Parts: sequence; C-alpha cells; structure tokens
Amino acid sequence: MARSLLPQHLEDRRKDLRVFESLPAKAHPGYSPRLGRRLRTVSDLYDRTTVLGHITISPDEAYAVTDKSAPHALYDMMIISAGPTARPGLHDHTVQFGKGFGVMAHSFATHCHASDLTPVISWSYDPHTLDRQTIQSEKRFHAHLVGRTPAERVTVTANAISARQLSTTKARQIVEEASVLGSLLSADCIDPEALRVLTPVPALSTPTATVTAQFLLPGGWQSLTAPGLHDDLSYIHRKLRRTYDEIIRTCTTGTTGLWERPLIRRQFTEDDISLPLRPETRATLTHYLRALRPEILAHHRGTHFYPLADLAYAVTIAEQDGQVYLHLRINLFSDLGGAGISILDGIIVTTKKGAGMLRTDEIAARNTFQSDYVTQIHRHPLATRVFFPRL
Repeated sequence: MARSLLPQHLEDRRKDLRVFESLPAKAHPGYSPRLGRRLRTVSDLYDRTTVLGHITISPDEAYAVTDKSAPHALYDMMIISAGPTARPGLHDHTVQFGKGFGVMAHSFATHCHASDLTPVISWSYDPHTLDRQTIQSEKRFHAHLVGRTPAERVTVTANAISARQLSTTKARQIVEEASVLGSLLSADCIDPEALRVLTPVPALSTPTATVTAQFLLPGGWQSLTAPGLHDDLSYIHRKLRRTYDEIIRTCTTGTTGLWERPLIRRQFTEDDISLPLRPETRATLTHYLRALRPEILAHHRGTHFYPLADLAYAVTIAEQDGQVYLHLRINLFSDLGGAGISILDGIIVTTKKGAGMLRTDEIAARNTFQSDYVTQIHRHPLATRVFFPRL
C-alpha cells in the first residue's frame, strides 16, 4: 500500500474539505472538444473566438475580452493577453497591463452584483508542461470571469460532500496533497510586510487556507484596482519560483523532458534546503518527498499520476463570509486550473464543460450580459487605466 503523501493530521484536514463535483455548463451549438487548438497568434484569437473588445497597450502588449465556445458557466467571459508575444503569467506583463486588468476584473464583479450573480475570477500558471493536459492548456495569460447564479449556489450548498467521499484520484484532482504543502511553504516564505494590498490568512486557520495560500483583499473587490496589487502578485510569484527551484535543486536529480521528470534523490538532507521554513513545514516537506518515491510514477503517464513540468499554480478570487479572498493553489499532479475551479461559500466546486448545448434564449441572455459588461468598463471611474494605461 502506498504511503500517504501527507502526515495523517494534514491528510485528514485535506479529506474533510467540502467539495462539489461538478456544476454543468452548456456549450455553444456546434462545439466539439476535438476543435480545441491553441491561440498562437492574434489572428488565431479572432478566428477561433468571439472578440468582444481589444485594447492595445503597446506594440507588444494588449488584452482582449472574448467569448468562449465552451463556457464554464452561463454568464462568463475571458480576458486574454493579446500581444504578439505569448506571455504566460500576469507577472510577465507590465504594471500598466496589471492595472487595466484589475479595473476590468473589478468592473466584472460590480456587474455581477447588479445582476444578482456571485463573481469568481481565476487564472492559471503552467507554461512548461507540453506532454499532457495541464492547468494552463492555453499558454497565454488568460483569466476567466464567471458569474454564478443563486440557483447554482443553492445547489452547491445543498449537495457538497467531504473530499474523503471521493475516489483517491478525484480527491487528488480537486484538492491535491501538494496544495496543502504549498499553503505551508507560502506561509513561511512570503513576508507579509512586503505586501502592499494583500493580507495573508494564516495557513491551516480555515478549511480553504489548508489547501490554498489564502489572502484577504481588505477593500473587497475594490482592492483589484489598487496600484500595488500587481506588485504583490509579482512578489508572490518570485517567492514561489525561489521556493520551487530550491526544493528541486536540493531534493531531485535529472531533467525535465517529453514524458520525463526529475527523480527524488535517494539521499537528501532536509537541512540543506535553504528556505526559511518552520520545523513543522520542513518535516511535512520531507514526508511528502520521501513518500513520493519511487513507485508512484513508475508506470503512469496519465493525469493525476504524472507531474506537471515545472512550477504550476492556479489563482481564484471569490467571496466568502462577506469578504473577498484570493486563493492560490499549488499544483503538481492536478490538471484543474483556475477555470476548472470555483470557490463558493468556502466550497471547492468543479465544472463540467460541454454538458449540453445552449438554447437560443440562454445565448441571448449571455450576449446581453457580456455586452452590458463591456459598456460598464467604459463607465468605470478608472476606465483610463484600461484604455489609456500609459497616461
């Protein structure tokens, strides 16, 4: 029997988390999963999506608001980096891009509230995994803006179960062990004093802070327009990058390639990991790495068995108990990124895309919602950050 990847008390907390699997989402008529192709150029963006708005920041940077042929909800859309260069992370973009994105995200939340919807905003980072389905199948930075209906929230609350009621594979897909480890590592390595907007929630202090690095947005959705938010997210990424690289350097051997990943060293000393970790975190990291070796990857190349190729995480911004939080979920095996996950009232919710086709009246309601949102961006008090970001 394979050893648990986490100490038992943390494994119990992971399995106790409430989840809902999964909310159905209809696709546009004619959609087929086989038609999915990456948007390598701006021309691809126009050929394969419906572009609702396109704002150029510089010759090499822009963002577009688009519809999706396979939505994650009846009321949703996507903001995607639309410059000639495919930049995978929000931190790869300029501060001007980050400010404009923050205004558009805040405008979306305001629009949802006016429409009696609950906003959920999410994106993923996994630019290097190319040999399997990943949490960022489209490598350009793109954020999903989803409005959940009251009926969906009622369904989720009434039917949520604990993760321990799922199969081992499904539980790992939704709340994998690496996410618990990631919350502990983030708490130790991210300096709260270095953050200008976000306020860290102590690791393990809430169910969601057990499986995500959870941060409070003190000003609610308005915090998305704060000038320092892009700096905070870039700082957090740098800390995660440093943490991941140090663990790989100290504890693994080998390289990453096509269906090839580094192996855990048979002998490594946890004290050689040059990170400011509490003893409890260091012990948990050691337990995880030693339990990971050697048989778990020997004969599997499928989802949830074969690891992602490099640092990978998903971000979800959602409401909980009357406040707004940013959740960052570290991934190693799970291919569920930001788009595949909503957090509603503290419950982690997955989405089943392509569950039927949208009716004519649903398409009309969706089009009206999207059109009204684009109009609202023009009326936002900080609209100049979107349309004229370098002024």
